[in-house]
Amino acid sequence: MKFGNLLMMSTVLMLAFFMNACTISHSLLSHEDLSEAEIYTNLDNALLNPGNVYVLKLENDDLTEVPPSITRLKKLQVLYLGYNQLWDLPDYLTELKNLQQLYLRNNRFQAIPDFLQQFEHLEVVDFSMNQLSVIPPELYNCKNLRELHLAENRLTILPDSISKLEKLVVLDLFSNQITRLPEDISALKKLETIDADWNKLKYLPESFGMLASLKAFKAERNELSRLPESFGKLVNITELKINNNNLEDLPRNFGHLNRLTALNLSNNRLTKLPESIGEMALLENINASNNSITQIIDFSKLSRLERLNLSNNKIKHIDAANLSSSNLIELNLSINKINRINGKFTNGNIIRRLDLEMNELQNISNAFKGLKNVTYVNMAHNHIDELSSIINSMEKLEVLNLSDNNVDLFEKDISEHPSIKIIDLSNNKVMLLPLDYSRIENLEKIILTNNPLYSWHIDQLKKEFDKSKLVF
Repeated sequence: MKFGNLLMMSTVLMLAFFMNACTISHSLLSHEDLSEAEIYTNLDNALLNPGNVYVLKLENDDLTEVPPSITRLKKLQVLYLGYNQLWDLPDYLTELKNLQQLYLRNNRFQAIPDFLQQFEHLEVVDFSMNQLSVIPPELYNCKNLRELHLAENRLTILPDSISKLEKLVVLDLFSNQITRLPEDISALKKLETIDADWNKLKYLPESFGMLASLKAFKAERNELSRLPESFGKLVNITELKINNNNLEDLPRNFGHLNRLTALNLSNNRLTKLPESIGEMALLENINASNNSITQIIDFSKLSRLERLNLSNNKIKHIDAANLSSSNLIELNLSINKINRINGKFTNGNIIRRLDLEMNELQNISNAFKGLKNVTYVNMAHNHIDELSSIINSMEKLEVLNLSDNNVDLFEKDISEHPSIKIIDLSNNKVMLLPLDYSRIENLEKIILTNNPLYSWHIDQLKKEFDKSKLVF
């Protein structure tokens, strides 16, 4: 009989526990319903209707402590306490059993309270813009955490036990002083976004490529000197920022990141690009400026490529065929050492802006004859000595910058150019400008400042040209 009573009591207790758990679970709004829930911005108003408060936003209220009365909001799931003067959280906050999202951006926290691990439903924690220097290991006991925002703090390291956050999707470490990522970060199989911009990362774990779900990796302005060979396994990545580092080369399989639409490699120490980049079919924008690249790989197969920036490198020769991608509209090769262009741009090329400023070109190459759609050409600061009729093949050209060259020869049939508006010939060796150029139909301005023009010729030009169209 006693055993029967004990069994019945045990069953009742288990049933009560199960019903209580179900009640708590059912009281949680779904993410969709939560996004439509009323946002209370005044605690007094919220306390008038505590049973219906799911989202409370007490930001910019100069709070120095959290009011105890907040514990009456038993159904609260989202709590915004950002932009206040808080430096600690009270233990009684744990009475908010349903809390899922806690935002504490821009306060005065120097430590994360250990008791956060008691919030079993906690999914989002935001301690950005505080004064944190360490992350307590207890935080990693928040098993349901999906987003961890720690941007703009004073962190130098992440504890190695980060792998406990098995459900983590977003890790925001922007603008700290972190020198390395933990080796076990690769165990975070659901991690989709890492923002480590503006830190001091020197290397990445060799297992970094095992982050199979990673879609966005931001590591701008760090101190990375290399990427692990496994990096090419991040086949789901769609956003990558590794500019402004110390990278000297890239893994050969880098081109396997074939879901990228934009690639920024600027401000590194690269001497070459892996040929596999030429197979990244979805790329629309490549910026590899400010490196030490000496050769151009074949970009012609990148049918979606629209913008290519290779400025400020050490390129001496280019093969036009490698740059004849069918959708390329902007090509920047300025500040290199280019003295020769091999081959020709194809007639199907649609480049509209071409920048070759500050190179070592001697002439306007025949390679440009295929650029039927170009509207802007900058060849300033080269060694060009002739304004060649080759530009007549650039039928849509509107702006031609030949400043700071050696131009002193002109071909007259440029006067028949159908679209050119501005020609900059400043800082050249022009003594005589063909008077026929006054007949250029759409001409707006020819800039002739700092040239050795004959004084008698200047008078001729003033008579032949509209006054507003010449700048001496």
